[in-house]
Amino acid sequence: MDAEAIQKEIAEMDKRLALLEQKVDQIDKNVSSINSNLSKIFWIVGGGFIMAAIGWVIRGGLGN
Repeated sequence: MDAEAIQKEIAEMDKRLALLEQKVDQIDKNVSSINSNLSKIFWIVGGGFIMAAIGWVIRGGLGN
């Protein structure tokens, strides 16, 4: 290989690297968004269980 071919190959690898870095950044943002949404869902579900337990206690719990 001559020097020009090597330079072209290096330039092509730099392009690929830049594209891969962009894809990794986008995937990281997507995962962070999914994590945030799952956290909110778990809070809502957990709050529902707590509300159900409080309602059960208010209605008499085991005393009924």
